[in-house]
Amino acid sequence: MNRLFFLLSFFILISCSSDKQQLTWPEATAESKPWTRWWWMGNAVDKENISRELDEMAEMGIGGVEITPIYGVRGEEDRFIEYLSPEFSDMLQFTIEKAHSLNMGVDLPPGSGWRCGGPFVPEEKGLWSLRVHKQQIRKGKTAEKPDVPVIAIASFVDENNEATAFNPDENFTAPANGTVYFAERLKNRDMVKRASDGGKGWAIDTFNEEITDWYLNEIWERLEIDKGLIRCFFHDSFEYTGDFTTHFTEEFKTRRGYDLAEYLHVLAGDSEEEEIIARVKSDYRETLSDLVLESFIDPMTEWANSHQSLNRNQAHGSPGNILDLYAACDIPETEIFRTVEPGTVDVFVNKFASSAAHVTGQKLVSSESYTWLDEHWTVTTSDMMRATNRFFLAGINHMFFHGTCYSPDDAEWPGWLFYASTQVNNRNPLWREMPALFKYIERSQTVLQKSTAKNDVLVYWPYYDVAAGKGRLFNHLGVNKDAGWFITHPINELSESLMEAGYTFDYISDKQLLNCEMIDDEIVTGGDANYKAVVVPKTKYIPLETMQQLRQFVDEGGTVYFDEFLPESVPGMFNLEERERQLKTVKTDLSEHAGNVVDLLSNAGISGEQSLAEKGFHFLKMKNENEDWYMVFNCNSTALDEWVDLQSTAQEYLFYFPENGEISTAESNNNSVRIQLEPERTVFIRCLNKKVYAPAFTYFEPEQNSREIEGMWKISFLEGGPVYPGDVATDQLVSWTEIGDEQTQRFAGTARYSIEFNWNENQSSAFLNLGKVKDCARVKLNGELAGALLGPSYKVKVDNLQQGKNLLEVEVTNVAANRIRDLDIRGVDWKKFHDINFVNIEYEPFDASGWEIKDAGLLGPVTLTGIDE
Repeated sequence: MNRLFFLLSFFILISCSSDKQQLTWPEATAESKPWTRWWWMGNAVDKENISRELDEMAEMGIGGVEITPIYGVRGEEDRFIEYLSPEFSDMLQFTIEKAHSLNMGVDLPPGSGWRCGGPFVPEEKGLWSLRVHKQQIRKGKTAEKPDVPVIAIASFVDENNEATAFNPDENFTAPANGTVYFAERLKNRDMVKRASDGGKGWAIDTFNEEITDWYLNEIWERLEIDKGLIRCFFHDSFEYTGDFTTHFTEEFKTRRGYDLAEYLHVLAGDSEEEEIIARVKSDYRETLSDLVLESFIDPMTEWANSHQSLNRNQAHGSPGNILDLYAACDIPETEIFRTVEPGTVDVFVNKFASSAAHVTGQKLVSSESYTWLDEHWTVTTSDMMRATNRFFLAGINHMFFHGTCYSPDDAEWPGWLFYASTQVNNRNPLWREMPALFKYIERSQTVLQKSTAKNDVLVYWPYYDVAAGKGRLFNHLGVNKDAGWFITHPINELSESLMEAGYTFDYISDKQLLNCEMIDDEIVTGGDANYKAVVVPKTKYIPLETMQQLRQFVDEGGTVYFDEFLPESVPGMFNLEERERQLKTVKTDLSEHAGNVVDLLSNAGISGEQSLAEKGFHFLKMKNENEDWYMVFNCNSTALDEWVDLQSTAQEYLFYFPENGEISTAESNNNSVRIQLEPERTVFIRCLNKKVYAPAFTYFEPEQNSREIEGMWKISFLEGGPVYPGDVATDQLVSWTEIGDEQTQRFAGTARYSIEFNWNENQSSAFLNLGKVKDCARVKLNGELAGALLGPSYKVKVDNLQQGKNLLEVEVTNVAANRIRDLDIRGVDWKKFHDINFVNIEYEPFDASGWEIKDAGLLGPVTLTGIDE
């Protein structure tokens, strides 16, 4: 009896100690909060307004700013501060000190606008392009050298298509009938884009390390600030268009093993041998890729680090191997450019940045967020949530808004604006509810930054298939609509198949693959990330060294699979026959490793989270202090309520909801967990090997009775403009543009909808569904805040219903489209910016006067569904 009493007391004690365990979110840092690009138009800043804007951003939940000096505002020229002047440095120093006092960070590009360059860059340090001249020549005749400043290389091609290089500085007499080709080093006209005064000028030659080093040192000397004050130097997407440099032919011969002059006819389009065209272009583009990496990004990272700062870089847009370029900086950055359609998931190209970070062991992966999500002033909080979720799903953990434009307090609404921004600023009426979005991002990023991604598979990226593709020599590897380099290749189809089968994966380059080793049957990268297998998409060209490395993995017990068939050939021209012979030998050793990759992985016992994928969820897997965590997304347009079998077995599954901070226990049975998510909702699932106390998650049961809240709604306009419409009352929930006086049609801001209703049920808790909302809402019940609802779902749990009379207040905020429409109808001159001024999403002059009036307000129906207690 005493022993039984002791055991019972022991278990009660353990239970009580579990009850007292504090379950909290990881502590936020400045880096786990969202940051924003902060445009300084004409650098027309002053200390009072800098302080005011930084104070407001910090209070709203922004963790740092990236200062980008750009062109200015017409009529404000007397405020302009020349870029890199002593006055600019003084303002920069003040900004950094103020930001640091608020626990905010500051990043800065090494130049004004984008593209590295400026007025101190001489023309000869700018970019170059290749142009090929040709002339028919008869035997015994002397070639006439074109009247151009610099001829880089030259060759003669006879009637048998045999090429002979010759010195372009010497007279050449044709030994037979044929064609002479001269390659001109042509001055490229790239200038710095969108620069402020003091930043305009030539863009530098990004393929020349000496010029890069010279330019960056010039920037540092002119900044006149101390080391370590700038957290990151940031380089935007690669928007240089040069495809040649002063020493290109020498670099080409050293790296590729043959003289480019022998193939000038191929570059001129005079060869019909498609295989040779592909191989020469591949070698040419690989040389550009090498030079971008070694002569531009690597030196920029070394330079930033030498000044106790980091390098944050967008590799996309370059003509190079962007996996290696992302990996060459401290914080790789991707972007989503244009609209994210509801229900779609397009994250593979964005995963290149996070893959580089995971493979090489970098902590942070950033994103340029919300660029042209939709037309100006029409982007909703639902749009922002949708894009945010795609970034997280792609492995991003450090978001930057695109963005916030500095605007002095005396500027009339809508203030100073950048032409391609979602307007994350205090002139956007949605700013009122932005803290809810910022907190969602902060909570998510605290977990993501603290965790280590645990992906199943490495997917080889066939860079050489891309390098051998048709088109101009400068191979632009962009994002979204400019991502044909990915979308049109078999890697896209394989990625879809892996995702649908529940596998998580990272992409890996040839260079990164050569830095891997086998440890305990797993492939371990140079950044100490481990994977269960390497899979290779349908590939035409693969380097011999890569195939030899893959065979070495297999010989050491690793898992390597090729989708359907083995690669056909090696890339490039040099020593082709011998490399092909060696490749054939390697392929013989790997012939049994080709087939349907998903089937091969499954048969090898490598399982994905098939249940999650089949039930319509998307997800991330990670380790956090030796615990398994998932981040689960509903990216669909409808709610999901499913039981899923997780690969991680636990005694307790905890839900962490980043949107409202709720921590609760999931309904589970062994490793099966019930997950219920509204559209664009996410949840972290923490897998615990012990029982802890947390309140049970409340599931919405659709069979429970719902009732619509009906009656007379009072509508009061709280804040916004251009003027406050008068208060109105209605018993029909329709757009506020259809009721009240004419002012409601042009109003942008916040209106409060309030109604008293009777509740005669026994439940004090219920799910409140606002139905359709234009565009976001803040809900109060009986004076108690229930939460901010950003969409696209507007459902929230309330716990303070009382029998009898209740007061519901819903404060709805709309986008500014109707107010902007009114400005343009009335001809107000608010578009007064230099350079590109203000354009629409199609880069045409912006004019909202012809827009249809957008619905605004609470459209309902508003329902309550009681929760049985």
